[in-house]
Amino acid sequence: MQQLKDNGKRLEAIFARLWKDVKNYCLAVAFFLIYAAAVTFLFGTICPLAAMTGFPCPGCGSTRALFLILTGRFVEAFRYNPCIYLWILLAVYVGWQRYIRGRRAVGALPMAGGIATAMILIYLYRLAVEFPGSPPMVYRTDNVLAGLIPAYDELMRRLFSG
Repeated sequence: MQQLKDNGKRLEAIFARLWKDVKNYCLAVAFFLIYAAAVTFLFGTICPLAAMTGFPCPGCGSTRALFLILTGRFVEAFRYNPCIYLWILLAVYVGWQRYIRGRRAVGALPMAGGIATAMILIYLYRLAVEFPGSPPMVYRTDNVLAGLIPAYDELMRRLFSG
């Protein structure tokens, strides 16, 4: 009976930490969702770099990769952004430490920095080898700079037409 009480208290503490974070970050999440909807509606992409320049960023393909993982298409997700698996592992680690154990996720920031560095290195490789190619390594012709500077789009077409 005591073990059942202890488990109930642990579960209560987990939900209390989770609820506290939901309350603390709900405004930021709401603003992000509004931003994402507005930018996607206006520019057809959530990525500010792709919207402005037409070039993909190191994170391009991450959202699609996450949806592909959630639908069981793991190889296809890896092709969109291989670092998504590392981000998921980091999120599980941070979530486990924060909510289940009630502790700080020691080393999470350096791990995130390492993953971000890996993303940039993979991006540079893909930019050199695959660009322009299949999504997400494509040039978006409907970018802001092309609308502002007519010569920009022409220059990009000449650079990447072969």
